[in-house]
Amino acid sequence: MKKYTKLGTIIAAGALAMAMAATGFAAQLTEEKAKAIALEHAGVTEEDITFIKNKTDYEDGRLVYEVEFVTKNYREYDYEIDAGTGTIISWDYDAEDSMKTVSETASEAVSLEDAKAAALAFAGLKASDVTWGKVKQDYDDGRLIYEGTFYSASAEYEFEVDAISGMVIDWEAERF
Repeated sequence: MKKYTKLGTIIAAGALAMAMAATGFAAQLTEEKAKAIALEHAGVTEEDITFIKNKTDYEDGRLVYEVEFVTKNYREYDYEIDAGTGTIISWDYDAEDSMKTVSETASEAVSLEDAKAAALAFAGLKASDVTWGKVKQDYDDGRLIYEGTFYSASAEYEFEVDAISGMVIDWEAERF
């Protein structure tokens, strides 16, 4: 009987230690650190933005911070950051107010290759690093855009590029 009691105590102690380690690991990332990770990734400072949301949630069974903010020039960023590791799981970017209204013709648009180059530059990747999905020219709310998808070894990227200015106006990246 003592043998089983001792074994039970060891198992309980091990389970408690694992729970404490998991809780301590998950607690390593604070709300402030999650904000700092998002701001650094976006290349902005806290003085340049207004926070909309910074809260915890569960995504695919793991605790994440959802961080959302808008810059002074109306660019909106949304992040999901793993609360245990600080890894950015996904993020997206919208710059709707920076787009021009298209009264210009499609012949004045940047080329498809220029739009792809803008998306690659925004991601910090080279053409040799990615596989392209569908990329097409379209109209969105009366604005001429290029929209498309590409994949790297670790993530899927969706983008929109303003076809007149060549600027990335909508962005989403999700790690595999």
